[in-house]
Amino acid sequence: MYVIEVENLTKSFGKNHVLNGVSLKLGKGESYVIIGGSGSGKSVLLKSIIGILTPTSGTVTINGNEMTSLPQKKRDKLMLKCGILFQGGALFDSLTVADNIGFGLVYGCGYSKKQAREVAREKLHDVNLNDDILDKYPSELSGGMKKRVALARAIATNPDIIFFDEPTTGLDPITSGMINELIVKCTKEMGISALSITHDINSLKHISDRVGLLFGGKIIWEGFNKDLWKTDNPYVRQFVTGSLTGPFTDGK
Repeated sequence: MYVIEVENLTKSFGKNHVLNGVSLKLGKGESYVIIGGSGSGKSVLLKSIIGILTPTSGTVTINGNEMTSLPQKKRDKLMLKCGILFQGGALFDSLTVADNIGFGLVYGCGYSKKQAREVAREKLHDVNLNDDILDKYPSELSGGMKKRVALARAIATNPDIIFFDEPTTGLDPITSGMINELIVKCTKEMGISALSITHDINSLKHISDRVGLLFGGKIIWEGFNKDLWKTDNPYVRQFVTGSLTGPFTDGK
């Protein structure tokens, strides 16, 4: 069973055609990672899937529901079963850690602040943080701690699906490794399906079950993690090796 199905998705901004017929499927409990060069449309694709952007054409189906035609109230209810870890964490600066993690529980699920605080305490432990930071503000946390708090918020509603937008950007190798392990924990232990975009080759190695390479507004290569490192596809080879010569840079 596929929890996400994207069919022939397009997105244009005026004459700028960013997505030109993207299709992909995410299985239950699977980690699918989208890779591609800067400006290839990875973030536009992710935002179009989760509804921040409205696709120009094509369909996005999540848990059997075609999202672009779904009434807003039903869409909002469905999205409560989806978690999102934004690139910068996107924590609310004016809220404490407890209130950040519990935000969706209080304002989307009807939890009291006391109930949400107990969930926040539990989810901090899940991301290897102590609950003594519950009353701290984001400005008092390191970059790695902010990212883990953001992940705790993403899993607070016990989602079926989590979207990861460049989850290790700006982090040192040790902290990046910790985030990668937590993502694996989400999929392998918690059974959450994950759709990620990343530039980080090390992260790609550790978190992906399947990989799709976005180029020219389409997924031009798709395969399992093990296939990524032995394929003869010139686009994949250049991306994973960081070579200065190849189809990404030829003619530029």
